[in-house]
Amino acid sequence: MGDTFQTIADPDASAQDAPRLAERVVEWLVAEGIVLAEAAPGWALSEHPAHPPGPNWHKAVTDARWGAPEGVAVHTRPKVFYSLGDSDTHAVTCPRCGGTTTVADDVSARFSTAMGTWDETGATDVDCPACAETVPLPAWAWTDDAFAVARLGFEFWNWPVLSDDFRTRMTGFLEGHRTVFLQGKI
Repeated sequence: MGDTFQTIADPDASAQDAPRLAERVVEWLVAEGIVLAEAAPGWALSEHPAHPPGPNWHKAVTDARWGAPEGVAVHTRPKVFYSLGDSDTHAVTCPRCGGTTTVADDVSARFSTAMGTWDETGATDVDCPACAETVPLPAWAWTDDAFAVARLGFEFWNWPVLSDDFRTRMTGFLEGHRTVFLQGKI
């Protein structure tokens, strides 16, 4: 069976924006009854506290017959969010030149090192293999939404599929920032 997750990440949120935007989204989720206000341990598969589902959690999903979900963890610190897809090969697109590079071998090592630095420091750049420009790691776009490097993310643990309408409404609270939707099963 396993556990599932769906993440909405905001790679454009700055260190100053992330807590404020997280609070805005959580206030909306609480007002809608989708989650409860107080985050608590044990509601998600991480050490991070999560907001338990509220009485109207079904308003966020396409099919509520699936059963009760677990919590929503809200992250406001540098984090590499990932999805668990079927492919080991991913491509990444440079926002400066638009060149797409398959992440393999030396390129993979370059991005892996940068992701580790991001998790530790919240700042790192990667030189584009196509144009040689130095680009901040969160600016890169991954195919198939394989990764999102961000300071703001909302992880929904064991929820039925989030509806497109809900995702659109939620991202409306993020001031027009680019968002990435990731999902997987562990």
